[in-house]
Amino acid sequence: MKNLKQLTHIDLNLLVTLQVLLEHRSVSVAASKLHLTQPAISKALGRLRQQFGEPLFMRVSKGLVPTPFALSLQEPLQQWLESASILFDHEPFDPASWKGEFALVANEYLEMLVLPPLMQFLSKHAPGVVLKIRSQYRHQLEGLEDGDLDFVLNLEFSELSDQFHSEVLYTDSPAIFARANHPLRKKTASREDLLRYPRVALRMPDMEKFMLFHPRPGQASLNMHWPLAYETDNLTTALATISCTDCLLPGAGILAGLATKELNFKALTTTSPPQVRIAYCLVSHRRVQHSPAHQWLREHIKALVQKQVR
Repeated sequence: MKNLKQLTHIDLNLLVTLQVLLEHRSVSVAASKLHLTQPAISKALGRLRQQFGEPLFMRVSKGLVPTPFALSLQEPLQQWLESASILFDHEPFDPASWKGEFALVANEYLEMLVLPPLMQFLSKHAPGVVLKIRSQYRHQLEGLEDGDLDFVLNLEFSELSDQFHSEVLYTDSPAIFARANHPLRKKTASREDLLRYPRVALRMPDMEKFMLFHPRPGQASLNMHWPLAYETDNLTTALATISCTDCLLPGAGILAGLATKELNFKALTTTSPPQVRIAYCLVSHRRVQHSPAHQWLREHIKALVQKQVR
């Protein structure tokens, strides 16, 4: 910024005094408007003369008359003070007129479940909001801290400092999914039943948490013997595949909410239901805790998740 060093030596309160003097041209009126004494205004006027190195007013019988130099300051000074006042003028948040963007990282399960209805809601109630969603993002907490991210929707973090706010959106258990008319739908599937059908493996972070059958002592994990159809990091493709084949898909119970008429799949009933519960959380940094826009979006994301998984 030009003349930044010079600005550090200026008492900005003096500029407010100058504006009032230019407007009313009276020491007594300025003192009344600013709740100061007349000697304090006279002293401020002397400091202003020293700051600018120019005479600013001439005393006459009716008060003060500004010099041509002082008159040249009046318009830019008024514009500057009006611009500065905007910094402290916090209007109530109005989602219908607010314009801005939010950067989110969303676990792919949550992204598919929440984002379509969230965008439908925003298009109607907050058309100026732009969402930038990433499903793959390393060092998510650092992104929140640095301001690169506004929210993270993901599996629960094991440890968080008090710099972050985390709220559980939903909990469920792992499941194994198959097409709606799969042969295993007619029975309670055992470990041996599952091994007769190939699986689709999703390459997603923390997928080990979604394994239904963990090895017992002296027993190999299920994956060691479970035939693999293919691996993919595309959830939509995986769901489309199990909807039209006999392949099975181990994954999060939340996937049940993604079934449609075209992608017709359901969770199998198994002989060893999982005991583990998976928590999905909404995480933000404390830097946004007083932002009305961020808190508004947070509450609507929470409400939409509850509505989708109800």
